[in-house]
Amino acid sequence: MSTPSHRKKLKRTGRFAEQAFNRLIEAILRGEVEGGAVLPETRLARAWKVGRTPLREAVRRAAEAGFVVLRSNQAPVVRRLTADDIRDLYDLRKTLELHALELAWPHFTPTDLRALGQLAAAAKPETSRIWPRRCLTFDLALHSLWMGRCGNAWLIADLKRHYQFLRIFQSWVGHDPQALEKAYHEHVKILRAIRGGDRNGARRLLRQHIRESARLVKQALRLRKPSSP
Repeated sequence: MSTPSHRKKLKRTGRFAEQAFNRLIEAILRGEVEGGAVLPETRLARAWKVGRTPLREAVRRAAEAGFVVLRSNQAPVVRRLTADDIRDLYDLRKTLELHALELAWPHFTPTDLRALGQLAAAAKPETSRIWPRRCLTFDLALHSLWMGRCGNAWLIADLKRHYQFLRIFQSWVGHDPQALEKAYHEHVKILRAIRGGDRNGARRLLRQHIRESARLVKQALRLRKPSSP
């Protein structure tokens, strides 16, 4: 039977592990730790001022989420994404998002669509330095529409996990003005179909958008230099 002090210690370790996990994922998403990079636990624990036990728990969780590869008797490494990974992830994305859109369709509200229309208007391609950020805000809000309205907690959890990988891909193509503008117009068409009640059209446009996104990410992957192991 655990004592109050033991339970308190476990709770504290869990809190530190959660903080380390969030920091590790954010470092991967920001590109601070590249694919193929070794994760030296001792150095990270010292740099992040966290114990080895919570850090190992954070790395284990990152491996379960697909971001890290654990190796027997070797330091873990950040997963190096391949063209096959991108194909599989976007195939999964298509299945998840189309299902979420179908479930969410009866639950869209005029307030939802009005707010998205305002974001779309504010994100029109221009020379402003904040235009890319506005484009990405509109992007996230539109995809969050069907995730938030689908009413399926398991599907929402899967989509949230999947969107973490998409943040990596956004960092690859998000600095390309042409790619951003193309995605913007694709999103506007999807929103227009939803506002017009065209369910089949919205599904078709979302499918095309996901396919085109996969193509752009694969293209970006080919242009990236391999990370050092």
